[in-house]
Amino acid sequence: MRSVDEHSIPAAGSADRELKLLAELHRNPEASQRELSCRVGIALGMTNLLLHNLAEKGYLRITKAKWRSWLYVLTPEGLLQKVRLTLSYIDRFLSHYQMVRQTLREELAGQPLNAESRVALYGTGEFAELVYLGLKELGIEEMGVFDGDGKVGSRFLGMPVQDFSAFRPEAYDMVVIAALNGTEHHTRVLLSSGVALEKLVTFFNNPSFSLIP
Repeated sequence: MRSVDEHSIPAAGSADRELKLLAELHRNPEASQRELSCRVGIALGMTNLLLHNLAEKGYLRITKAKWRSWLYVLTPEGLLQKVRLTLSYIDRFLSHYQMVRQTLREELAGQPLNAESRVALYGTGEFAELVYLGLKELGIEEMGVFDGDGKVGSRFLGMPVQDFSAFRPEAYDMVVIAALNGTEHHTRVLLSSGVALEKLVTFFNNPSFSLIP
């Protein structure tokens, strides 16, 4: 007997799965169910169920292309549904993004920073980009970017990423760890390099805090 999950689509995340599937079919109507399963990141049985649900809703037309292969073509209503889901996704993303930026502003507002501060940014990931924007909103212009994960020589928002071996603690008023993972390790590395504890800024030290609403 098949499980309940194979016969029904859970409500949580169903809109995102539907959007991913519609987008993949729009790009490649000849994709097999196995290919769609891998690209969307869902089980093969769930892929089959979603495809038939989309067809029943009038978003998708399924026709046999050749032996053991099918063609999945979005209908005009399917294209409109893709646009609707995309707009909904963007709206949710922007709401989340604004919440994260506001949280960062509140975290940074408690630091002794001003427009004259010289700040070293340790990290170059997506979270570091948000931290950089938060620092810019405080009017901070003098920033150096450092990374210990092999990204030296690349650029971060137009600024060169420097090797940590070139880091000089005395050249900065504040050192910001712009990473969500490995904070304790980064802290130990920076302290051992001579950064004073009062100059070190980390985020979300409360373990109960979560960026995801």
